Amino acid sequence: MRYYEEERSEIDLFREEYEFLSNFYPAKITYEGICYYSSEAAYQAQKCKYEKDKLQFAEMYADEAKKFGRKIEIREDWDEIKIDIMRKIVAEKFFQHPRLAVRLLETGDKLLKEGNYWHDIFWGIDYRTREGENHLGKILMELREKYKREGLPKEIKSYPVNIFGPIDNIMITDEDITQLEVECIVNAANKTLLGGSGVDGAIHREAGSALKEECKMLNGCQTGEAKITNGYNLKAKYIIHTVGPVYGKDDDSLLEMCYINSLNLAQKKQIHSIAFPAISTGKFCFPKNKAMEIAIRTVKDWQKIHEDYKINIIFSCVDQKIFQYACEWLENT
Repeated sequence: MRYYEEERSEIDLFREEYEFLSNFYPAKITYEGICYYSSEAAYQAQKCKYEKDKLQFAEMYADEAKKFGRKIEIREDWDEIKIDIMRKIVAEKFFQHPRLAVRLLETGDKLLKEGNYWHDIFWGIDYRTREGENHLGKILMELREKYKREGLPKEIKSYPVNIFGPIDNIMITDEDITQLEVECIVNAANKTLLGGSGVDGAIHREAGSALKEECKMLNGCQTGEAKITNGYNLKAKYIIHTVGPVYGKDDDSLLEMCYINSLNLAQKKQIHSIAFPAISTGKFCFPKNKAMEIAIRTVKDWQKIHEDYKINIIFSCVDQKIFQYACEWLENT
């Protein structure tokens, strides 16, 4: 059973369907004129004593930014201003991503606590001792109360979307796959097809509960296979679900089969625009560079075999490193 499958009075881990509450969630944010790939990177950048150093954080994903934030020279007044800085950054995150603001409001009156196992008792609570000041949770609950009083923010996108291509009808973007206007998006699913974390969880959340009900009738999916459902609340009409290989456990060639079987199924349904995530690069731990080499090469090989079938292919690579690898392989393969 997943952690949040039972009803709870509080949200004490920012994981699974509540991962969006975390500063590590890959939601772009523009703060004071600089675009960052997460609110964690934006926050760490504000520690800098010198303005020029902030730009270093613009190309970092959250884990990297947090580690680098321990090495920089920190401004003298940081302890006095850091809570206010975090409050502003969190507000900007939800202002620039109104769909996340909707989900924050949907948490109702539940207590929000950033439970953790790394002994952060300032921003969250220690999940073992249940002790902590929980400043991030308090900021999120303050913002939620503001939305209740004043209403949700209107649609806005103040962060830039990076696009590379198209080359040979293939394009790379770092836009969220759930927001792409294509006929079909591909879900990097688990074998149950009933939802999980990462891209899988995001697609199920955006599509709505009807997706899970349809998936229950598909009897799961094996590694490398692909199955199709309706898109429900998504902009895409269809979702193709495919299960990627676990690196070091499954045969690497099964990653190729994910792309081949997905494209074959798209052709069978006469789909002419499709968006892929970077399959297996999340919890299945496939090396990012190798995964994108396989992805681009496999898709291009499929196009050559099916040259009479026209289909526009998008890779959604929110992770900046994956985006860079995908661009390099698309340009040079």
